[in-house]
Amino acid sequence: MNLLVVASRPPWPPVMADAMTVDRTLRYLAGRGHAVDLCCFTESRAQERELRAGLGGVCRRIESVRLPRWRSYWTTALGLPGRLPMQVDYYRSPAMAELVARVLGEGDHDLVYTHLIRMAEYTRHLDRPVVVNLVVSQALNYGRLLEYARDPLRRLFYGIERARVRSYEVALCADVDRVIVCGPADREALEREAPLDNVFVNPHGQDVPDEARVRAARREPGTIVLSGVMSTFTNVDAALWFAGRILPRIERAVPGAAFWIVGRNPQRAVRALARAPRVVVTGEVPDVNEWLLRAEVAVAPLRIAAGMQNKLVQAMACETAVVATPVANEGIRALPELHLRVREDEEEFAGAVIELLRDPEARQRLGRAARRHVAANWTWEALFLRLEQELLAVAGGPAAPGTQTADSVGSSA
Repeated sequence: MNLLVVASRPPWPPVMADAMTVDRTLRYLAGRGHAVDLCCFTESRAQERELRAGLGGVCRRIESVRLPRWRSYWTTALGLPGRLPMQVDYYRSPAMAELVARVLGEGDHDLVYTHLIRMAEYTRHLDRPVVVNLVVSQALNYGRLLEYARDPLRRLFYGIERARVRSYEVALCADVDRVIVCGPADREALEREAPLDNVFVNPHGQDVPDEARVRAARREPGTIVLSGVMSTFTNVDAALWFAGRILPRIERAVPGAAFWIVGRNPQRAVRALARAPRVVVTGEVPDVNEWLLRAEVAVAPLRIAAGMQNKLVQAMACETAVVATPVANEGIRALPELHLRVREDEEEFAGAVIELLRDPEARQRLGRAARRHVAANWTWEALFLRLEQELLAVAGGPAAPGTQTADSVGSSA
């Protein structure tokens, strides 16, 4: 199979979740013998050089368009009177439209794979099979953001974007051959808007640390970790809610408890939470797993979420006992009490963390079940095999052997 992958950001280096997913997708498909070409945006020559150095041996062809941020801000402003989602206007570029058309005209592509709604305008009306990976329903995501946003400007932005993506997503689904989302709730949100039969649930995977590293881990007493990019509103809200409403309850019950906030680009409000040694805000770290393997409990106190939460699966893969909100577990559907603790009320959330900090056997039992669940269901390889099967079906090629059914992921105990 010959594919053209269209992405908004350079997949290498994989510093953001969407870049990591595209990078892994390219490597998997190329490793399976498929010819993969890539079109994406870059912001500088340095990014272009890094991209070619990292993926030049993986992709058959790499093409990029320079898109400085000032131009994106300008096209977004120009699009405000229109009806397209602002994230689509942000990535509007005649040069990218010309590039995609040229690459397709010069190539032999069986399929076009588009990553994220923001790039769909370049591929939705092509004369060959098109798959769009939405990852999440943006309408669902922005609706939840509106529930907790208090800043008037932020609420205005979320309200406008939600109205725009709501109609855009449904129209897009009708224009392409297959739409991919990473959670059942996202598919259900799309199908509530219109009857659809081309939405495929396929989350992305997670690395599982090797057994020797997990067994060698030394958990530091009383430690609690939250990981994620700390510039996103959802993660900032989670950190502030946990630190302000839940952590004080834990500290009263477990003297010496410590909370680690691990992730790049912490906003000022997150940095202000630091009070060494009890609350540590790390910023970007070389290896998040190092912190997950040192902590006794990982938390995912998300009040706003859509799709799959990497932080949750990553902690489970490290055999770290997890306490999460229902919405954080929504895209993973791990079994409460067997794979993790699920709590919504802040007092109950604190109680679950306290219980695990006090009970080593319960932590170990929960962590081991979680790791087995991730290893069985959430590795890149298991999920990419399902994706490959779907892409081959859309392109009209033979099925990949040994593929699970579309809704079987997450069923293993």
